[in-house]
Amino acid sequence: MAAVRPACMLLLAALAWSVDLAVLEEGSAAQATTLGNMELGQGRFESAIAHYQRALKADPTYFWARYNLGLAYQQAGQWDQAKSWYEEALKVQDDHPDVLCNLGYIAYREERFADAASRFQEAARLSAAVPTDAAQHWCNVGAAREKLNQWGAAARAYQEAVSLNPRSFTGHFNLGTLHLTRLNDGPQAIERAQAHLQTAVEISPDRPEGWLNLAQCHEVTGRGDPLEDYEAALKATTGAQAGMLNQVLWQRALYHHRRVPPSASAMREDLKRILADQPDFPAANGLLGAYFYALGEYDRAIELLEREVAEGKDDKLNPIDLESHYLLAVIYADHKADPAKAIAHATSYYQARPDSPKIHELRRRALRLSASAMDLPQTPDKAEPTAKSPGGAGGGHDAPTAVHGHEPAPSTHAAAHAAPAAHPAPAAHAAPAHH
Repeated sequence: MAAVRPACMLLLAALAWSVDLAVLEEGSAAQATTLGNMELGQGRFESAIAHYQRALKADPTYFWARYNLGLAYQQAGQWDQAKSWYEEALKVQDDHPDVLCNLGYIAYREERFADAASRFQEAARLSAAVPTDAAQHWCNVGAAREKLNQWGAAARAYQEAVSLNPRSFTGHFNLGTLHLTRLNDGPQAIERAQAHLQTAVEISPDRPEGWLNLAQCHEVTGRGDPLEDYEAALKATTGAQAGMLNQVLWQRALYHHRRVPPSASAMREDLKRILADQPDFPAANGLLGAYFYALGEYDRAIELLEREVAEGKDDKLNPIDLESHYLLAVIYADHKADPAKAIAHATSYYQARPDSPKIHELRRRALRLSASAMDLPQTPDKAEPTAKSPGGAGGGHDAPTAVHGHEPAPSTHAAAHAAPAAHPAPAAHAAPAHH
């Protein structure tokens, strides 16, 4: 699959196409397609489409005009039009792997994952003579299989990819991440995860997501130094996808929190750096607020915890947000007396965790504040859920959280790598001028 090309590469391609124009027949489908490619390379989609349509007037069966029309519409975000023209291209040439890949990419975007997997697998079969292309298609198959919760089939697809191309970062990264997460209960799963992630960072040391997941492996096995991995990830964030620096700092902050004993001051500094850049980074306010709560700095804790669970930002499924409600209820009951706020936060906690033994403690506090404080039914004492919130009053620690694998990326003349925080989406090739 083509990787993202710098502007100078696109310019060179455009110059090469302009040379081709001199030897192409005036008004031919090939000439119009070449002109369209020059416009497409500059992101001028409407002009490119007009040239490709002129090419089809000259030769209605010209494959590259049909294919590149699909590509132009795809890059313009007009998925239905793109799909229609890719189908038209298949009527002329039904075994072209790039067309199948791009139809798979559209299916993936539309969450038709079984269709996507089928298209990618056929593209891989047809690309057998070009192992690096076939490997990328197998990575795409794996990403689609993961969306279908077919973990074993996904692993086999990634294994096929790295067998065809041992230098496939996506193959090794996705396979390692799968063994670290969904397939982590099998024999030697963590060793396999670590081996593939180690290979991934050796292939592309400038990809921070590889270092982040390798740090998770080193933390679990006790072999290797996670802090060195986080430092490598930080160095690799230069030029990485926007927001990746904060993601690395967040993962390192959680690691500092999980350490025994916790490295509280180091965690605090990472969280402060995140919030200085992104004040509403999910869960960061809550974790830092819990830190100040533990120090007895309640005014600062309130500021951060309230920001964490402000209207429109409160995530009822996030344990840090739930713990923020609990801590605020305690603060407003015991330290900054405000019965209404204490009851409101205690109620929010209760609605999400009605079986928590902390409910009894909140009830006792609420009853001290008001005789009709809070209608929380009696519940038998039960153990807290295993996965506690980082920074919670109970001192529970979250397990390491892996960065997801790469999703498929479309096959384009300037194909983009998918965002590092999710399995890459399928890839697509843009066709250069063909005669």
